[in-house]
Amino acid sequence: MAVKAHENIRIKVVQLLRKLLKDIVEDRYRILKDHNSHNILLKLLDSEDIVILMTQEIYVEGTRMSVDMGLGNKIVFDFKSSEQEFSEAKSKAESDYWRIVSTADFFIITNWDKWKIYKVNKIENKLEHEREFNVYEATEFLKTQVIPQLKEIKIPPLPQNVEILYKLDHKELLENLKDAFNIVKNEPRIKPLYEAYKSMMSMLYGDAEEIFFEELFIRHTYMQIAVLASLTACLGYTGGVEDVCSGSLIKIDIALPYLNWWKMAFHNDKAKSIIKKVLEEVVARANIIDWSLNAAEDVFRTLYEFLVEPPVRRKLGEYYTPIWLVEMIINEFDVKEKIVLDPFCGSGTFLIKTFYKKINEGEEPEKALNEIVGFDINPLAISVARAELVITYKRVTGMEPEYPPHVYHVDTFAIWFGGEVVHVTGFKEMLSKARTYLQSLINFGQIKLRDTSEILTILRTLEKNLTYAIRFSYSMCGLDVKCIEEKIESYLEQRLSSFKNSFIQNFLEHFKKDALAKSIANLIANYGGNDVWAVVLISIYTPILMTKFKPDIIVTNPPWIPVTEYRAPYSNSIREYMLKKIKKRIKNKAGQVVTGSDVSAAALGRSIELTSVGVAFIMNKDQLFNYRFSTPAGIVASYCILEDLLKNTSSRIKLFYFDHDVFRHGVHPAAIIVKKVECHELEYKTIHS
Repeated sequence: MAVKAHENIRIKVVQLLRKLLKDIVEDRYRILKDHNSHNILLKLLDSEDIVILMTQEIYVEGTRMSVDMGLGNKIVFDFKSSEQEFSEAKSKAESDYWRIVSTADFFIITNWDKWKIYKVNKIENKLEHEREFNVYEATEFLKTQVIPQLKEIKIPPLPQNVEILYKLDHKELLENLKDAFNIVKNEPRIKPLYEAYKSMMSMLYGDAEEIFFEELFIRHTYMQIAVLASLTACLGYTGGVEDVCSGSLIKIDIALPYLNWWKMAFHNDKAKSIIKKVLEEVVARANIIDWSLNAAEDVFRTLYEFLVEPPVRRKLGEYYTPIWLVEMIINEFDVKEKIVLDPFCGSGTFLIKTFYKKINEGEEPEKALNEIVGFDINPLAISVARAELVITYKRVTGMEPEYPPHVYHVDTFAIWFGGEVVHVTGFKEMLSKARTYLQSLINFGQIKLRDTSEILTILRTLEKNLTYAIRFSYSMCGLDVKCIEEKIESYLEQRLSSFKNSFIQNFLEHFKKDALAKSIANLIANYGGNDVWAVVLISIYTPILMTKFKPDIIVTNPPWIPVTEYRAPYSNSIREYMLKKIKKRIKNKAGQVVTGSDVSAAALGRSIELTSVGVAFIMNKDQLFNYRFSTPAGIVASYCILEDLLKNTSSRIKLFYFDHDVFRHGVHPAAIIVKKVECHELEYKTIHS
């Protein structure tokens, strides 16, 4: 009963504050005439779901103790069921909770009928000027003495808040973007970007209709704009809406060029007018978030799940992993000073939690960031994961990272099974040159590096300098190809020639010999000033190098796509790989087993081959471990692959079966942990709801 009474008090206080905030927003914005922010805030304040400025259960760092609620940096609340608890609450506020209480101006204890309001003395570290009110008197005090002191009305950066914020009127904004896209979609600067995006998605979705890909393209565009505007605001940069929404104010590249098509549409007055309204709406939303609160990580996760509907994600095999399950998997490993790869990283949840675990195990943030790597084929996933890692790094250090996170646009299956990588027109020749250069270095043993960590340090150094070179050259030269080419080459020579590292010197030689500056200059000119090409270029080198300089650990939730439904030019290579492994154990029905399997089993096999410490995979239970039913073909395939790869290797294997719908899509998962250790162990475990 006490818990119920406590929560009822919380609900009543939230409703009261929402009404008071709404009144002041109406008064304030009637004077300031800021209609965008005004309308957005009023709609948010009407929502029962969003926590406007009211952060719930604020924990004292390093403990399990928490206060009930905060209102911006003005009030800390403690809700009590009875008046007899008030004295103890005040005592704890001045001791156990003082680190939180001291950040506010007022401390309030209430059981709704009675309110005690204290002024926070931050100099003498105590509560003073006790005032006792009934609910009506407290309401008047809040209305006249406290709420008007709020300089800005903002919301905490919680995932559910970000989702609600950007889904306000989202249908109208998506329609506007679609209208603008229809005006310019056949133009030579824009069509290749869409076609490249469509080629990537069609490998996963198969033969969907054109309207499906166009709508997905528009949804992904809207989310990338929201992510870049939010990250720009989080890092404290200000500028024009075009710069804010393209991420050009951020020191490192976050976005890929494909979803930045709207920048090229600005030369069309009609499309520009439509797009600019969308950008203004998005920027207004981004500025309503109080990024200084550092309230939660993985802030864009639920927005992505909202914008890409469950049926679409199920078809793609995209099942975003609950935080508790990610933590359970990562906690199976000691990750300190280990290179951890998520080859299907999505929004980056495994990467974020690995970063935190490295910090908790004693690693410096800069080193920890350099030792986590993510790949994904989805351009939007790259933007989201990079943005999330930048926010996470800032939350830990208080600063923007100097170097980009290791999140790259990679078709992992293509790299692992010898397929062609999809890129925009004009990039294929550069891809071929890069591959030839790297393979020659690898084949002739010319890469003199100690370990994977060193190659990752070099890659981020190259990307940082490439980013600066491209941006500087475009800002100086506009669309003059010859000028851009010369500036890029000159800038890199100036910045990198002093490095004694042989790989960097080989890269400079390759960059000049293969005229990569000219190729990049042509891309910038051909795509109307779209200058985010550094991450695309480094995304070529990284996966090739990581087949030689291998990760220690791979943790992932791979696509759950049946082998028979996976549409890619290299699909046969995946089937042949699986068939070869399975035939060693099953002679006659190997083909039938492959037909009943997922591509995730092939990914599991390749991961075990690549890692030195171990792997952790979350898979469909019918592809891994389902003790309740007869063994499906998928499980047979996975076990054949495991047996073949581990027959001469000591290993500890853990299998987890989940007896509930973890992902809320009707298919129960299972998980496997494989550790390469000097013993043979096999453990089964059921995780109950």
